[in-house]
Amino acid sequence: LCPPHLGKMRLVVPCRATTCTHLQCFDAALYLQMNEKKPTWTCPVCDKKAPYDNLIIDGLFMEILNSCTDCDEIQFMEDGSWCPMRPRKESQEVCQPARREPPNPAPLGPPCPTRCPPCAWC
Repeated sequence: LCPPHLGKMRLVVPCRATTCTHLQCFDAALYLQMNEKKPTWTCPVCDKKAPYDNLIIDGLFMEILNSCTDCDEIQFMEDGSWCPMRPRKESQEVCQPARREPPNPAPLGPPCPTRCPPCAWC
């Protein structure tokens, strides 16, 4: 979920700034819209400067979001694996550990005019 500053909604494009030391992501599109209206370019999680050129997409969280479309939370295990946290009313927590090496973060770039694999905006 997004940090409270950006609303409590599911992330679509998880990102953070290279200046951040935390793992928590915020939604890139929402962050860009927020800064278009009132440009502060401050991380909504840690309040450090987070200018556009320093934003990166978190490939691991993007993969998690794409593979867990029906859950809002995950739990990381000590070994680096993770499992989705299912709502208690549906069932108990269901863990299906998934472990992959995190991909290198990709810098955000300008929107692509045509469809291209490395661009998250297309």
